[in-house]
Amino acid sequence: MKKTIVLVAIASSFITCGQPKEKEGMPAEQINEELLTPEPPVLYNPETELYIWKLDYNYSKQENLAAKNNIRNIDSLIKGLNERTENVLLQKDTLRGDTLYTYIEDSKYLTEQMGSTGAEVYIADVVLNLTEAPGVNAVCIKMEAGSHAESGVFTKKNFAKFKTVKE
Repeated sequence: MKKTIVLVAIASSFITCGQPKEKEGMPAEQINEELLTPEPPVLYNPETELYIWKLDYNYSKQENLAAKNNIRNIDSLIKGLNERTENVLLQKDTLRGDTLYTYIEDSKYLTEQMGSTGAEVYIADVVLNLTEAPGVNAVCIKMEAGSHAESGVFTKKNFAKFKTVKE
């Protein structure tokens, strides 16, 4: 008899473990919907984000009017770019003349996984933001070439198709 009670207790615990517990007054179906609801997208906060331009896949760019002059430097802007695109780590090499030399040590995500448009928008984001730093008119990005991007020297002219939009 004791074995039967223990088996029934164990079986019932397995059955209830796989089912979501109901919150107060909320049926299990609604809890499942909450779990499947995607998180809202991360939004830019112009007061704390380190960027001058926010680019979009529809080839538009929006100026961060809240950007302070103290972030218009190479190190702050690179930090902001790296915070926004966590899988691509842009690093500063040197500034020679008006060209900023940078590199991406592990470029596989950029060159193979972001797609052609994603890679183009990322490089445009880098160039349009970094050329806002005083003395920078061109950005050289060194990386291992892939299907969607390769090394090069870029200026604002390369990304003239990105049109400014207002809020």
